[in-house]
Amino acid sequence: MKRYTIAIDDKTYIIGLEKLADERQYRVLAGGKVYDLKIVEEEETDASIPAVEIIEARKEKPALVHKPAELLPRTPKSGPPDLPGSPETEEELPAELRAPMPGVIIEISVPPGAQVTRGDQLFVLEAMKMKNPIRSPRDGVVDKIHVREGQSVNFDDLLLSYRER
Repeated sequence: MKRYTIAIDDKTYIIGLEKLADERQYRVLAGGKVYDLKIVEEEETDASIPAVEIIEARKEKPALVHKPAELLPRTPKSGPPDLPGSPETEEELPAELRAPMPGVIIEISVPPGAQVTRGDQLFVLEAMKMKNPIRSPRDGVVDKIHVREGQSVNFDDLLLSYRER
């Protein structure tokens, strides 16, 4: 199955397209569902879009239960993601950063003593063959890093401690 990146309005998607035995039939993976398409009529128009007949997914191929990351809309890369509003008081700021999921630490982006800003990348955690950036939930100074590159971590393991400025 060939993969294509397509843009619809201002959103980008990745779809799969496979030509079947009949030259007018295709299998399409889009939005987490599999469709068998058959071109029933083709003519030149201003829009240049052939008419198609949508046939539901074949029963022997189950539809996906969840959407893989590559089928989700892509957002343009631009700085750190929006983080929830900042806490009202210093006491509410986390003094530690814990692993959000099990995985392997493949990169440590900051050394102890580094001044970090909310949203700065601190680690890259590989989980299920995906690289996940772990970002700082607060401004602060890194006191101690409790993991090393290549180390496996479980959910809620201590990764990093902050210290008072």
